[in-house]
Amino acid sequence: MMEPVSLPRLEGIARFAREHRWNLMLDDRLTGGISSWRGDGVIATLRRRSPRLDAVRKFRRAGIPVVDLTIECQNLKVPRVISDHTAIGRLAGEHFRERGFTNVAWFSSGWSEVHRRRYAGFSEAFAAKPPRLGSPSLRRRLAAAEKPVGILAYNDTDAAQVVAAARELGLAVPDEVSVLGIGDDPFLCENQSTPISSVRQDLARGAYEGAALLQRLMDGGTAPSEPVLIPPTGLTSRASTDTLAHPDPYVRAALVFINRNIGRSFGAPEIAASLGLTRHRLDHLFAEKFGHSVGDEIHARRIARVKRLLADPALSVKSIAEACGFCNVAYLSNVFRRETGLSPRAWRTRG
Repeated sequence: MMEPVSLPRLEGIARFAREHRWNLMLDDRLTGGISSWRGDGVIATLRRRSPRLDAVRKFRRAGIPVVDLTIECQNLKVPRVISDHTAIGRLAGEHFRERGFTNVAWFSSGWSEVHRRRYAGFSEAFAAKPPRLGSPSLRRRLAAAEKPVGILAYNDTDAAQVVAAARELGLAVPDEVSVLGIGDDPFLCENQSTPISSVRQDLARGAYEGAALLQRLMDGGTAPSEPVLIPPTGLTSRASTDTLAHPDPYVRAALVFINRNIGRSFGAPEIAASLGLTRHRLDHLFAEKFGHSVGDEIHARRIARVKRLLADPALSVKSIAEACGFCNVAYLSNVFRRETGLSPRAWRTRG
């Protein structure tokens, strides 16, 4: 029993069903009694104020296991497998942070527990909570915002609204307004005046794990005390965030240098020489703007890139080390373990 559900979720459930010889029924109309229903378990995507909530309560009272793939109806105590929305927001914040953005904002046309979690993760990357923009005031606040500004939208639909509003105001995307969505819907992201960068959710894996949890419950297993969290698989970078933002031209040029050369070995003296500055002056600029040295910034960006690339199982740790400027796998492993407490391989397979 489901609300209208996305294709990736259907594919995840179908894969588990094939592997375990389930007989599936897709029904979004189970709003009444359950006396004529002969199923063994239910996977649901429940929304607030849904007429299906009463049906779920009846299934639960009848001893039929239910697994929810959303977090909107927290008052309904059912086992859940959901996207790690806090990690999604955190990844988005890191994306802007790596591009030198300190001036950022959040945009959404609504507010729910999912919005709250994504916003909380986004806020972790910055010293203060970013401003929250809504639909009625979007154009006015976008026009008044200090530029350049990086905006994380709740999803790709909201991101498209921001791109359209910027275009109507004559603001350049991404140079004045950089926009990032969530969901990585190719239809929405690639068919805009400026293609939209977006965080990738793993809805198929979440649905597969939800089906696996339902199987355990139908077999008599116990439900987890907290929702099972499925991390994002990475971020698809498109033109809407293809920029580096900082009001100081030297800092901006240094960030460009770091990003362009991250795959080889270099240090702060080389950056300073390319800008015609002393090493001391460059470190002073970074300490003033970011609170740390140029070397710390290089290190943080290398580790952040390693984490992103580890999300792709097709890439070997050796190739990731080479792509991120580490001389060999052993050196990468030592640095990564000091930073995260895990080896690159353990990070890749965690959770």
